[in-house]
Amino acid sequence: MIIFGTRVRHKHIGEGEFFCPKCQANRRYAHKQAVRSFTLYFIPIFPIQQLGEFIECQTCGVTLEPAARQTRQKPAARLPSAQQDLGSMMNSIKSRLDKGFPVEHMIRELTAANLDLEIARGAVQGAIGKNVKVCEKCNLAYSPAAGQCAECGRELR
Repeated sequence: MIIFGTRVRHKHIGEGEFFCPKCQANRRYAHKQAVRSFTLYFIPIFPIQQLGEFIECQTCGVTLEPAARQTRQKPAARLPSAQQDLGSMMNSIKSRLDKGFPVEHMIRELTAANLDLEIARGAVQGAIGKNVKVCEKCNLAYSPAAGQCAECGRELR
């Protein structure tokens, strides 16, 4: 019996830094190309179709069109003010998230105040738990107490 078929593989083309719309911060990305290959006994033999290119954020894993590399950072008004200290930010995590502040934006603010990324994620998870609501349009995460997306205004489920 001969087993054959096709398989999509991702070829690494390059990498760099860009502004990730999901993380709301500058992040590393991997530039990849999707190629469909003919397989024989589950081993890719030769490419048969190029499916396209994409970039993938190395922090959150979101995939975007390569043109997203040119996206510029949003205005600094969204970043924490210089007077706001890390202590007051840590004390207000739960209340801000429950009022509808996106999880990704909170993590961005905490890391911008020089808090380690894993500690920031742990603080957010400790404040609202593991269950989060996700906006279907923007793909931003919210506290279970949040009612609507701060970016697009959609109701969260």
